[in-house]
Amino acid sequence: MVPLLTADEIAAALARWSPTSAPGPDGIPYSPWKQVNKINLAILLQILAPLVLREYHPASLKGSNGVVLDKPGKPSYESSSSFWLIVLIHTFSKILERIIKPRLLAAARLRGLLHPNHCGSLHALSTYDACLTLTNDVETLQRPRLKVSSMFLYIKAGFDNVDNNTLAGILSDGGIPPYLVS
Repeated sequence: MVPLLTADEIAAALARWSPTSAPGPDGIPYSPWKQVNKINLAILLQILAPLVLREYHPASLKGSNGVVLDKPGKPSYESSSSFWLIVLIHTFSKILERIIKPRLLAAARLRGLLHPNHCGSLHALSTYDACLTLTNDVETLQRPRLKVSSMFLYIKAGFDNVDNNTLAGILSDGGIPPYLVS
């Protein structure tokens, strides 16, 4: 069963946006959505709740704009690695994404689908947390005079190559609720 959407989830999703965040193809900045929610909590709840309940994300909200930005200080701009690509999605889709992401993360953690030391892209677990964990592990192993080494992997654009059906299968097999998989 799909847990009902709450006004608190919507408020939490809206709270973190900067007034200067760029909108997506809809051209609607986040500030009007914040104002609508401040004036009447029921409006966004009545719009978003059926989408979550029916596990539906309308095709009209799936468009995006790509913006290419120069990385400062590059000696040459002949390589694609000299640029950042920023993808802007519809603000309404972003609100929905910020509601579903914590639900998906909680379900994945509950079912043991995330490595305990995974830090990237997780709320309150940053690169700093990963460095602290590594430092603690190294110091703990050095106390009894053990030799310690570390290996770092940089997987560039790894998620650009993830097969959606395979990922959906892993999530389903891991017990993630169907509404979060979809």
